[in-house]
Order: sequence, then C-alpha cells, then structure tokens
Amino acid sequence: MHDETIERRSEVREVELGLGLIGIGRPWPTPDSAVCPVEQARVLLERAIELGIRFFDTAAAYGRSEAVLGEYLADLPSGRRDDLVIATKCGETWPAPEGYRPDHSLGALETSFERSRRLLGRVDLLQLHKCTVEDLRDARLLAWFDGLRASGEVGAVGVSVSSEEALRTALDVDVFDTVQFPANSANAGFAAAYGEAGRSHLPLLNRPMASGALAGAGNPFAFHTAAFRRAVVLTGTTRIGHLEANAAAFAAAKAAAVH
Repeated sequence: MHDETIERRSEVREVELGLGLIGIGRPWPTPDSAVCPVEQARVLLERAIELGIRFFDTAAAYGRSEAVLGEYLADLPSGRRDDLVIATKCGETWPAPEGYRPDHSLGALETSFERSRRLLGRVDLLQLHKCTVEDLRDARLLAWFDGLRASGEVGAVGVSVSSEEALRTALDVDVFDTVQFPANSANAGFAAAYGEAGRSHLPLLNRPMASGALAGAGNPFAFHTAAFRRAVVLTGTTRIGHLEANAAAFAAAKAAAVH
C-alpha cells in the first residue's frame, strides 16, 4: 500500500465497516427515491463517526454527495478530519443522457478530479469508476493515476469494477492500491476471484447485502469477515436506525469470525 493512512487502518482493523454515500447525493436505491435532506445527511455522517466508521466512499457520479460531504468535513477540526479516509471516484457523471457511456479520457478524468478536490478539500483515495479490462491495458491512463499519486495530490489510487474479469485484470496491475467490487453470499464469485494469497490491493466491498436481497437472511456480514482477512465493507444507507443495525451486525460477525 502506498497510502500510510489506509495501510495503517487496514492493519489495525483487519476487516472494517465503511459507509457508501450515494444516498446523500441522488435518488437511491430507486430512481424515484427522495434524495436524503442535507441536515439528515450531516446527522448520518456524525453518527457514523460515533460508531467508529472512518472510511467514506463517494463519487462524482453521486449527484451532490461530494458537496454535502465536503461541507461537513470543512466544519470538522483538522485532527478529526485527519482520522478519516475519504474516497471518491472519477470517470462517470450523473445524470447521464440516454446512450451515455463513462468518459475515461484523460481530459475528463482531470476535470472530474479537480472538481472533487475542490468540493472535498482533500482526496485520500481516487478511484476509476466502472473500470474495464480495456482501461487496465491503457498505458496512458495507468501513467496518469501513477503520476497523480506520486505527486502527492492524492494519497492512494484504485479502481471500481463490476465484472470478475476486470477484477482479475486489476489485481495484476501494480499501479493501484485498492480495488472495489461487489461481494456478498449471494454471489461469491468476486470473492473467489480476489482470493487471498499475495494480494497487495486493499479490497473495498460494495453491495454487501446484494442490494437488499439478503435483508433478514441471517447476518450478511458473516460472509465478509469469513472470506477476507482485511477489507473495507461498504454499507449504504441514509437512515440512522439502519446504520446502527448494520454496525451492530458487523460487530457481531467480526467477533464471531475465526481466521
């Protein structure tokens, strides 16, 4: 790992809980859902920190999420902000016009990153959103991410993938520090593709409840604490009670895990 904060936290926490922030920025989980009010979002973020969550994942494609998070972070004492890891993504926009495909050209990525940095104040981890196998074979794109991290403008770089083929390809690219992918007991293929031996990329696990399909079916976090030795499991919610229930379930799963 190249980012000492992420590396240090992953070693201490082993498998830890993070919070995905799509719901504070755009309609979610369905297109007709109401966007989380700003004041509710601020209470959610505060409660997450109180529960020990230190990893927050947003994206340029999450509507006003970066702006809401950035305004909250700006009000924190510097020491408190420094204890957090703020991850965002570039390469996709929202709302997307019909037929739009993610724009991974260097010009688009640079513009997206500058906007994210302006809104968030500092980017600890920058990820390529919806990264494909073709992206991972693009020497200019890889050099841009490598140079961005080397410059110190970001603490670490990573990719977010949605296919097992892209995940396997990403794990063979040493430019990136993290790789984000869906992982849950309803679809164990991604976890199998990641494996354990010799993996230097920190896994960020989204859709831990299979977009709600696993709700009420035992403790979904038991899968993550059993399948991974270190990871950040990204729960996504805008409701305080749901966040608290997820944190309690995660703590119980972690306490019961045996590696």
